[in-house]
Amino acid sequence: MIISKKTSVRPVQNKAANIQDKQSESTVYLYGDIGGYWGIDHLEFIKEFNKVTSDVIHLRIDSQGGDVFAARAMKTAIMQHKAKVIAHIDGLAASAASFLVMGADEIEIVEGGFFMIHNAASFMDILGYFNIDDLADLKETIEKEIELHSKINESIANDYVKRTGNTMDDVLAWMAGETWFPAKEALEKGFADRIYDGTPVEGSYDLSIFNNAPEALKTRNQKASKRAIEKALRDAGISANLAKAILAGGFKDGDLRDAAPEQGPAPAPVIENQRDADSAEQREVANQKPNKRDRVTDLLIRAETVAPSN
Repeated sequence: MIISKKTSVRPVQNKAANIQDKQSESTVYLYGDIGGYWGIDHLEFIKEFNKVTSDVIHLRIDSQGGDVFAARAMKTAIMQHKAKVIAHIDGLAASAASFLVMGADEIEIVEGGFFMIHNAASFMDILGYFNIDDLADLKETIEKEIELHSKINESIANDYVKRTGNTMDDVLAWMAGETWFPAKEALEKGFADRIYDGTPVEGSYDLSIFNNAPEALKTRNQKASKRAIEKALRDAGISANLAKAILAGGFKDGDLRDAAPEQGPAPAPVIENQRDADSAEQREVANQKPNKRDRVTDLLIRAETVAPSN
């Protein structure tokens, strides 16, 4: 997160005198994925955001989303800040980022920008060998996950409804259809207060995780994202641990040449690197790789204890 600050002077009408009131403004850039592993750590963001003492904060956003729980915490910090927060969607506010921006006092979107809402999504690895008990555990895990997602979706939809004035039925239908709103439609549907002239920033998104990404956005998306690079490494047969190590600290000559694809049957059901329904603690559980039954137990505990705040 980058913060810049300036002070401007605005005239204030006063019967006794023409008072020149100094108004300070700061700009905060939220460019990238939301969530500590993928990009912007919500705890660091909140800490730095709360340090800003300006009267007006310009929150500039270009993000494909990320961890919905991190986004909720960031949204709360934005709503509770004493400054007037003006959100500027400089390219894309999708998924958890579209939810986060609802915390701003005013929202504007660049001509050519996009605003996207969809249902919360998780990555589930269900490959492997199962006996009848394992399948029963899998069924219960999936049912718990469906229940959790239902709560998340209803909570997010409720915030969209309160901000925009649209009906709950309409919002839920847009979410279910992974709806991409160009700037004009975002304004018409109440997700933005105005459109501003400018050129959308060149993003760095992994659009393969979405079903309906607009062609205009695909054309503009020229840079490789961290998420896209890891996916390419995994598709090439590199293990998850080695892919993460490469992205975190680089690699030496021979690391990729000598890296054999993962062997043996795929692991039992696990939700890891979740998008829109995740937390750092959940990722740590997933990366511990316990045995099949322990992993299912961990998921059941997670589904019962983790839910978005009201």
